[in-house]
Amino acid sequence: MTSMEDLRKPILPGKGASDYERYLRTDELLSLQKLPQECLHADELTFQVVHQASELLLKGVAWELERARNHIGDGDFSNAARLMRRATEMLDHPIYLLHVLETITPYDYHLIRAGLGHGSGLDSPGFLALLHIGPRLGESFYTQLHAANLSLDDLYRRHEKFFGLHDVAERLLDFDERVHLFRFHHLKLAERIIGGGVVGTMGTPVEVLHQRMEHLFYKELWDVRNRITAKANDVLQKDGGGHS
Repeated sequence: MTSMEDLRKPILPGKGASDYERYLRTDELLSLQKLPQECLHADELTFQVVHQASELLLKGVAWELERARNHIGDGDFSNAARLMRRATEMLDHPIYLLHVLETITPYDYHLIRAGLGHGSGLDSPGFLALLHIGPRLGESFYTQLHAANLSLDDLYRRHEKFFGLHDVAERLLDFDERVHLFRFHHLKLAERIIGGGVVGTMGTPVEVLHQRMEHLFYKELWDVRNRITAKANDVLQKDGGGHS
């Protein structure tokens, strides 16, 4: 008969007093931050932990989106949409964590910044992975759209018949919106901490913000709404109803 003591004894290989620690490799994970005596400011641990947590979450987002892309290619739209919802939920957290960084004052940030070398959020492997998977995810969607002999207008007009593919389109829009929000909040963070008038290699944060707000993965999915509304307005005007 197995005792409680036996159940608490780790059976997985590796370091750690429990299987939980060994499975998650917490010894390694929690040793990846600077020691207190190495920090240039007490807020540096928060700065590191937030960025490391964000990188882990962004890795998870890219992983789920790659799985979703494969499902789209196989015509399994329900599982693709399920994983895209998961990825979007996961992406909400790095956006929120940007606000945690806003609690670091500008003066204290510049003490931390002295130890960053040439480090920049623009070099984030996690975010770069999203920039890589985004277009490929769209390509898989449009391949299926063309295979069904549909235009985007057809898909949205006949969304009940083509619910699965329509659901994927809406989940693509969710992802595009979250990336847009991440860019916006990241630039507002930079504005709040280092200022909006500081000129960097790419211009001021405000200038960069405007440049990036123009970038969308799936502009066609945003534009189709304009056409739907324009057609609806035409009907209303012909019927003598609605408002301008």
